[in-house]
Amino acid sequence: MIWLGTSVTAEDASKNYESKKLEFEELVMAKNAKNGQIYEKSNQEYCVTDEFEEKSSMSVDENTNTSNGVEESDEGLMMGTWVKISENKYVNRIE
Repeated sequence: MIWLGTSVTAEDASKNYESKKLEFEELVMAKNAKNGQIYEKSNQEYCVTDEFEEKSSMSVDENTNTSNGVEESDEGLMMGTWVKISENKYVNRIE
C-alpha cells in the first residue's frame, strides 16, 4: 500500500493520487528495465514480458484468490497481486 497523504478536497486527493501513481510507475519501470522486462500499461493492470518475447495484455478478475494460482508479493516496489499467465509472463493488479 502506498500512502497518498491527506486531502481536504476531492481535487487535491485526485492530484495526490495521480502524482503518486506516476512516481510509482517510474520507479517500477526503472527497476525492471535493469532486468530486461517491459511493462505494458492497460488501465490498472500491468503485463510484464521478457524483452525478446511477444508482448501481450490481459485483464485480471478482481475475485481471484490464492486458490487459483494468484501470488502476493511485497518485495520492494513489486507490491500487489501477481498472476502468472505463461512462462516468464505475469500480470500485477495494483489497487
